[in-house]
Amino acid sequence: MGAGKTLRTKIQQTLRLLPALRLVWQSSPFWTVARVGLLLVQGILPLLSIYLTKLIIDTVTDGLLNTDKQAVFRDVLLFLILAGTVTLVTTLCNSLGEVVNTAHSQRVTDYMQGIIHDKSLEADLEYYENALYYDTLQRAQQEAPYRPPRVLNRLTQIAQNSISLLAMVSLLLSLHWGIAGILFIAAMPAMVVRVKYSRVIYRWQRKKTPMERQSMYLGYMLTSDQFAKEIRLFDLGVFFTDWYRRIREQLYKEKVAIATGRSFANFGAQAVAGILIFSVYGFIVYQTVHGDLRLGDLVLYHQA
Repeated sequence: MGAGKTLRTKIQQTLRLLPALRLVWQSSPFWTVARVGLLLVQGILPLLSIYLTKLIIDTVTDGLLNTDKQAVFRDVLLFLILAGTVTLVTTLCNSLGEVVNTAHSQRVTDYMQGIIHDKSLEADLEYYENALYYDTLQRAQQEAPYRPPRVLNRLTQIAQNSISLLAMVSLLLSLHWGIAGILFIAAMPAMVVRVKYSRVIYRWQRKKTPMERQSMYLGYMLTSDQFAKEIRLFDLGVFFTDWYRRIREQLYKEKVAIATGRSFANFGAQAVAGILIFSVYGFIVYQTVHGDLRLGDLVLYHQA
């Protein structure tokens, strides 16, 4: 029952991403397709670079015992040209990615701001007397410009990493079936920490929205010319300044406490992962020393 409930919860959380993705698509279909395509290509190119490095090292190692050095160099030169081409394509994709990301993010930001303006005009006047409305409006103003692109980034990166992961798992399975399982276990603690603290931060932000909005109003009153005369006339500057500082200090302490807990949890997760990964690497080195793997394989597994 517990496992089924957890699965249903995960499915519901995934389905909540669909409206955000729909907004991203509606804002600019062209840039959305370009962004996804570039990220997928960028997921394949590193694998090609690693594999070509392995071929170069294996060819050079074999050529040390070959008397025809020119033939060996020609073979190595071919792989060097291919590796250089992959590097140039990677650089090109990175440069194009900056343009695509900037253009796409700007389109999404403008589109989301337009939606916020339209919804504000459609809202009944009674909502402007409701504090919950202002809390929701502030979260929308703060998160709408970047949240949908961030969701798209994470999903495309998951797809990109999945392609790389499948290739790496196939590679590691060819060495020993248990290695892939060990590396999967090594990645689990960091994943759990990330999911847990994502929820903690989300709940904290929702809970503290009224305080954030209150500090924003106080800051506006202290710096706006609209209230300058009254603040000086009634000597309210120190009162509002202290009030503002108390709010910001409380938010600061709570935010730092969350960040501290997340940092220690990440340290523990990374320590476990590091121990397991270097144990696997030690096994690969052992196999290489005993001649079961080639030097290029060692480099390949190390970079993987």
